[in-house]
Amino acid sequence: EDDFQRFSAIPALGYTEETELEYGAMLILFFKPDYDGGASSSIDFAAYGTTKKQFEAYIEPRYYFFHDKINGEMSLTFDKWTSLFYGIGNNPNSDDSWTYDQTNLFLTNTTSTNLGLPKALQNFMYGISFRIDYSDVDFKDYDGDMEQPETYGSLRTGFGYQISYDSRDNDNWAKHGFYAHWQHLFFTDAIGDCNFTKQELDLRGYTFLFWKTSMAVGVLWQRTEGDVPFDLLAGPDGSERFRGVEYLYFRDNQALIIQTELRKVLFWRLAGTIFFEGGKTGKYFSDLLREKWHRSIGFGGELGLNLAERLYVRGDFSWIDNEEIGLTISIRQAF
Repeated sequence: EDDFQRFSAIPALGYTEETELEYGAMLILFFKPDYDGGASSSIDFAAYGTTKKQFEAYIEPRYYFFHDKINGEMSLTFDKWTSLFYGIGNNPNSDDSWTYDQTNLFLTNTTSTNLGLPKALQNFMYGISFRIDYSDVDFKDYDGDMEQPETYGSLRTGFGYQISYDSRDNDNWAKHGFYAHWQHLFFTDAIGDCNFTKQELDLRGYTFLFWKTSMAVGVLWQRTEGDVPFDLLAGPDGSERFRGVEYLYFRDNQALIIQTELRKVLFWRLAGTIFFEGGKTGKYFSDLLREKWHRSIGFGGELGLNLAERLYVRGDFSWIDNEEIGLTISIRQAF
């Protein structure tokens, strides 16, 4: 009997200060692995809008070929969003901001392989990455003293490489193992409008504790240099890294984010999490280390979409800097 789950679908409904009422739907298609015990390729589809007339839709294939020796992720995203710019730095004033409308269309891809590596090094991967991004930004009237950021054109194209080590037992919900990922992207005005680089070091560790509970710990360091568009500076994404804040609420040339989380399977398709996160930004590394930490504690609930793949949709509540409440809804784990 073929009991392989082919798809999963779920509606989404939430509320944040950035979006007000948010509504939409998600659909995931699953494809059989090419061997027993192999990873399953999938395609995520999602579309949602808000009562602030914001909209986002994306398609995200995740693929595994040749007995998982080649894998990668791709994302084609369109969004039309009204956002706030609080300036550059680690200490934004939430009462002082530019309002701007931004329309984005971007394609990203990372492809990795361990072909050619000896058997003892099969957990290591190497590969290439690219991002092609078209952005249109329209700043609104503003009465304050903050300078409007430079946008550095609308076409941004970056190409680069990545190196990783992955001993996790599962990509979606790891219960043990370690993951390390280094990525370096080079954006050029030869086929775009600006020159800059972006580097990222992502470290994660996982261990099983007791009573169907596992712990995840993550550290993310980002660095940008050159004529970096304000919307591509280093900082939290607000949904996976430092959940609950607005996208790049605090931003600069470098960012450091730490996370720790307990994840527990409850019953039926339900699971729960509690987490602590910290983040900060700075112009350069020593400045980054001197800056104060932003802190967040929170908890979340998860609903299993595909238990065989350990795939859940989650909703997380955050208490940020003892001042603000954040809500995040997303597919898969935060890190």
